[in-house]
Amino acid sequence: MEIDWHLANCLATTLTRVQRDQIDALMMQLQETERALSSDRATGDVMAHRHVDYLLDLAQSNAGAFLTAIVGEQVVGFCVVILTEEDERDLHLLDNFKLAGEVTDVIVDPTHQKKGIGRTLVEAAIAHCQARGVRQLKLKTLAQNTPAKAAFEALGFRPHEIIHAIDL
Repeated sequence: MEIDWHLANCLATTLTRVQRDQIDALMMQLQETERALSSDRATGDVMAHRHVDYLLDLAQSNAGAFLTAIVGEQVVGFCVVILTEEDERDLHLLDNFKLAGEVTDVIVDPTHQKKGIGRTLVEAAIAHCQARGVRQLKLKTLAQNTPAKAAFEALGFRPHEIIHAIDL
């Protein structure tokens, strides 16, 4: 399968209207998957377009990338990676770990899963971070998202920090 990669931060200007609509549809799918696992998520149709705008801006303003997997004319997946930096006054991390990469979102259309596209998207995010001297890439997934956790662990990710939450 031929995959055409778009790695530029100016992706918003290179997307066709059809591709942008496909990305919004993927975001709706991702959000609905998360909503099924966690009641604190907004419905996908309410947030998808504006959230993709936010992610495009976030990637551009944080030396990140909005990586897309395009087969033919169809966007079949995307991965958003940003760089985050700890405040220099925060001394709990070693200096060479204060700059980190973070995958904020990753999804592959269900009809294209199990073809290595998700792996390739995350590997591209890793390469993006390595090229910028980043020593650690983080991503978050819902604790209940067993398939995602297994996929990320197969890529070499390991549980690092656990965040506990309580609804008030």
